[in-house]
Amino acid sequence: MKGLIALGTGLMMMSSLVCAHEVVVKVSLSPAGSFEAKSAKVKGDVKKTGNSFTAENLWVKTEELKTGITLRDEHFHKHLNFEKFPKIAFTQVSAADGKGSGTLVINDIKKVVPFTYKASGANKVEATFKVKPSDFKLKEAKYMEIGVEDEVEVVALIDV
Repeated sequence: MKGLIALGTGLMMMSSLVCAHEVVVKVSLSPAGSFEAKSAKVKGDVKKTGNSFTAENLWVKTEELKTGITLRDEHFHKHLNFEKFPKIAFTQVSAADGKGSGTLVINDIKKVVPFTYKASGANKVEATFKVKPSDFKLKEAKYMEIGVEDEVEVVALIDV
C-alpha cells in the first residue's frame, strides 16, 4: 500500500483539457494476492502539440485513491503519509512517440520516472509506468505476514 497511489497520478499527462483523467495503481502482495487503488479525480492541464504532450503539474489528493474497502483505504492513505503530504504530484511531464518522463512527488521525495503510452480509442491515451515505493522512503507495509511488493504498476487513461 505504499507509494502506489502516487505513481498513478503521474500518468495523467496526456490530455489537452482538464478532463476525465483516471488512474489505477496495481499493487501485488506477498506471498500472494493483489489490489487496485483508483481515482478519476486527477487535476492539472495537459497540452498536446502534434504528437507530443506536456504538463507542468498533475496531482491527486491521496485520499481520493480508493481500493473499494474502507479500512484498507484508511491504512493505504496513512501509509502514504497523507496528513503531512496530502497530494501526490507528477510534474515537468513531457512525452512523444510513445515514451515520456516526469517527476513523481510522493512523501516529499522527487524522482524522475519514465513511462510509455499508446492510443486507447479515438480520444484517449493509456500511459503506464512502474515505481518502487521504497524509492520514496515509504515504510514497508505488512500485516499478518502479508506485505506489499516493492514495485507497483500505474496505469492512467487520459482524455485527449
